[in-house]
Amino acid sequence: MKKIVAVTIVSAFLVFLSLYTVNAVIMGQQKSKLREISQTLLQYSEGLSQSVAQTLKGLTTQGCDKASLDRYRQIKLDSLYFADIGFIEQGKIICTAFWGKLANPVPLPAELHKTPRGFLLAQFSRKDFFTGNAAIYNNLIIFSSRYAYDKFTPVTNNYSLSATTKDFARIFFSATHEVKEQDGVHSTLFTLTLTQCSTSWDLCVIVKHHHAGLASLSPAVFAFLVAILCFIWIAITLFFFRLNEDRFSLERTLVKAVLTNTIGVHYQPIIRIQDSKIVGVEVLSRWRDAKHGDVSPELFIPLIQKIGLYKKYYTHILEKSLKDIAPLVLKHQLVVSLNVGRTEIEDGQFISILRRGCLANNIPLSLVKVELSEKAVSTANILEGFCQKLKSLGVRISIDDFGVQNSNLARLSLLEYDEIKIDKSLVDGISEHYKQNIFVIFSDALAKLNKTLVFEGVENEIQFRFIAERYPEALVQGWYFSKSVSRRELAKRLLGLAR
Repeated sequence: MKKIVAVTIVSAFLVFLSLYTVNAVIMGQQKSKLREISQTLLQYSEGLSQSVAQTLKGLTTQGCDKASLDRYRQIKLDSLYFADIGFIEQGKIICTAFWGKLANPVPLPAELHKTPRGFLLAQFSRKDFFTGNAAIYNNLIIFSSRYAYDKFTPVTNNYSLSATTKDFARIFFSATHEVKEQDGVHSTLFTLTLTQCSTSWDLCVIVKHHHAGLASLSPAVFAFLVAILCFIWIAITLFFFRLNEDRFSLERTLVKAVLTNTIGVHYQPIIRIQDSKIVGVEVLSRWRDAKHGDVSPELFIPLIQKIGLYKKYYTHILEKSLKDIAPLVLKHQLVVSLNVGRTEIEDGQFISILRRGCLANNIPLSLVKVELSEKAVSTANILEGFCQKLKSLGVRISIDDFGVQNSNLARLSLLEYDEIKIDKSLVDGISEHYKQNIFVIFSDALAKLNKTLVFEGVENEIQFRFIAERYPEALVQGWYFSKSVSRRELAKRLLGLAR
């Protein structure tokens, strides 16, 4: 039940987040369209304002005589923007191009809007005279045509357009669709508004996109989108929940395995080239989980480190392997190779645990080899001190993974060691002709150090023959000879009963 609730909550949140993202993407596209429309409307309105201003300032005709009226009429006919032109005297319009001389002069509206450029703007609402906007300058008045914005009038149900003064007190043009009262919240949430103002004129344009973003989708498309997102996120959430469950299940099982000391031990034979005899083994931990099967050490060892049980783990493995392999070590004089990491080197207890384990199983420390990597420690001094303590006890030291990170010969000269293990990555190069030279350069240089060479990851006869011909004194290990095996299988191989 808890899992269902958790999946529902997480999936719902992710669906909401996805819808928010989709909404943002759609709105981003719609904003671009909005900017295009507003820019077109602003440019047109600026052109109209420019035409009115130039006409008012350029008109030298004053009065209501026949010549003046004829001039007014001519200008009106020449411009689609102008509905009428008139003359003002003592605050009243006494004549216009359309009406001629007025028997009853028409007073100007009480409220006039003054622009920064000295023009006056008026709004008329007299059906018997004029309804709309007008501009005044030097006793001359131009009435804007009601058809001036016809090209912008047919807007869709999604758009509203308007042109106003910068204080939004005067509306020159407005075209909008009817918004239903019940759509108030919807309109607030899904309405894009863009306002652009002119730098030259007392003019702003406002463009609104109603039903923007997700609201622009049809109910069927929106429902389909939600259904798809729900399916996707529920599937992904279930997958990650399952992944986490598996991980936590693995961790819980691993904790139990460490505490109960049920992690197994295998041994990979190390072969002497001269006589193909097994002269040593590398201890490798193996763990098989009932649910997950065989789990790679590359996975479970980092997990052990993460959960804080690594010291207990390596102590158990060390003690178990020494006890398990002791009879074969003593009978066949095998060298036991132990992989050592940063914790073992730095915690100061590994050597005492090793001594105690060897003493308990009668294994001479001279038959123990510690494989260590320079990358495992934080400082060189710690590594050098660790090596000195091991050498004082007679323990052999092997530099592991050479060719990966420990490729500095000068650095190696500072350590007390007996053996160098050539990493599999270099051995693999033998099978590729152009990489053979790299392998030979490395190996020849190391051979001059008079240390035992061990070649890891030998997987085929070509690799073995190449190494055997050039380095007959070396040791090898790899799947060409044997994978890691149990103690019982190792005993058979030592007796020549298995290959």
